[in-house]
Amino acid sequence: MEQGRRMRAHLLLLLTAMIWGSAFVFQKFATEELSSWFITAARFTLAAVLMWVITFPKWGKLDKGYLLGGIITGATMGTATAVQTVALTMGTTPGKSAFLTAVYCVIVPFFYWFVSKERPQKNHVFAAVLCLAGIGLISLNGDMTMQDGDIVTLICGVIYACDLTAIAWFSKGRDPLLVTTMQITFSAVIGWIGTIATGGFPSSISLGAAGNVLYLAYLSTALCLFLQSYGLKYTDAAVGTILLSLESVFGVIFSVLLYHEVVTPRMAVGFAVVFAAVLLSQFRFEKSAGKET
Repeated sequence: MEQGRRMRAHLLLLLTAMIWGSAFVFQKFATEELSSWFITAARFTLAAVLMWVITFPKWGKLDKGYLLGGIITGATMGTATAVQTVALTMGTTPGKSAFLTAVYCVIVPFFYWFVSKERPQKNHVFAAVLCLAGIGLISLNGDMTMQDGDIVTLICGVIYACDLTAIAWFSKGRDPLLVTTMQITFSAVIGWIGTIATGGFPSSISLGAAGNVLYLAYLSTALCLFLQSYGLKYTDAAVGTILLSLESVFGVIFSVLLYHEVVTPRMAVGFAVVFAAVLLSQFRFEKSAGKET
């Protein structure tokens, strides 16, 4: 029974990684017609409505802590998502976006150091150096410059690292689904603020664009966050994190299949190096006691 539940959790986490990986392509398609801020606003608004319905029995738990956590994590997630979407309009391909965004996995231990005083381990330092090498292989041109879209995507990864750090801090002792619901809600608020500020309202929306936004809202956001919560509940955190990190790999696969992205040998090596850095950053190496008992 326990083994079957664990296997089901692994499959659901793998499905989550697949959907998240495919989302980069649908995000790219959506930018061909809609503004980045409107996509962010619509995506999180639709997901928030569904999450509020799902969490209805838990509303009584809400307090100021959930509100503050929602505002901060929503500000970071909403901004990061919008910045990531903007980068896709600046020449960055879905596959490159998937791997450049994944740098947040390497950055989080250093950011969390500031709020928890828990020092990063040696593997985190090695992972950071390895990640920088991978980024260079993926993005650096012959004159050692980078495309604007790639730079903006890396900024998005830094903001996502802030978001993950904030989530880890504000989730302590709180219901993860309620924390997520508040986060999505305030992400939508950030999206609408950006839409109003930039005048990004569309004059019309085609069925194709609407379908892309619905996919991002209900599958990539609401469904995946639910599957993530369920999957991580019934498996080891390290295994779950590794399965979820396959998001970047699926991002390239779907970009090649659906967006017809061309992956050069140098980019492929860069993808492999960044993925290795992400995996290395997830492991915890225990120090041996070094004495007999």
